[in-house]
Amino acid sequence: MTTLSQQQCERFWKDGFIRLEQVATHAEVKSLRAIGDRLLRDKAGFKEGMLFDFYPEGDGPERPKLAQLHHPSHFERSLLNSMLARRAQRVAMQLLGPKARFVSDSFFHKPAHTDAVTPWHQDEAFTDPCIEHREVNFWVPLQPVSLENGCMQFIAGSHLGPVLPHGPIGSDPTTHGLECVSGFDTAEAVVCPFDLCDCTIHYGRTLHFAGPNSSNGPRYAYSLVFGLPRRAAPRASSAAFRGTTIAGCRAMPACTSRARAASSGRASSGRTSIARCASSTTRIPTNGNSVQNASRA
Repeated sequence: MTTLSQQQCERFWKDGFIRLEQVATHAEVKSLRAIGDRLLRDKAGFKEGMLFDFYPEGDGPERPKLAQLHHPSHFERSLLNSMLARRAQRVAMQLLGPKARFVSDSFFHKPAHTDAVTPWHQDEAFTDPCIEHREVNFWVPLQPVSLENGCMQFIAGSHLGPVLPHGPIGSDPTTHGLECVSGFDTAEAVVCPFDLCDCTIHYGRTLHFAGPNSSNGPRYAYSLVFGLPRRAAPRASSAAFRGTTIAGCRAMPACTSRARAASSGRASSGRTSIARCASSTTRIPTNGNSVQNASRA
């Protein structure tokens, strides 16, 4: 049985993210890369609206600036039966409790030599604030990642505050993506480069970002989201959730009471530090049990 130590769980709830080493094998990553290549090449999900470009100025499905295929497991069911998914669920159950179940998965493709970034955002900004979303996201790059090709960056402790103001990327209402527009300081960013087979986990309210890919090869990533059954938020807001500040709308899991930090609320400065997430590292054994409740919550 895969487990995290109490210290590792507390670090996750203190920072809102953690890095895991060797969560997958090289063979598993190779298989994921092949599946992602095939689905993206075949334009799987395009007619259904599941394959899209975050940036509307891209050249359509043939040359997207930042392609995302949502729910690839609808088109390749073996993804939910993989050992990686089984390990990830066990870790999610340890962080969220025994009722944690599969919510969704995604493939991401960022072409070589692109200036497109995944802007600073909180995943909860995409959700209905009247519903309590208690979810963790496993982000698995399918090649080594660094600042050069757009590794993940996080604002530690940002999950302890509210969902901050978000709006369409570049104020363009035709874009699929959202970006956080105020209430944080990018100088506090923790940069997370790591090797093949590693991953990060972040909570749904944790601010995160991935920069442009200036390398000679595309940057692929696969994500798995697990969460608890949804329920009404303790203090629901009737405000629209796109581009709106939602403060104090959701309760955190009980174990976050051990965390003492609070969101600083300072405005973004446009500067990024070179802090690293190596201190949030643990290794995950590669044996496991089956994924439970593999369906959309």
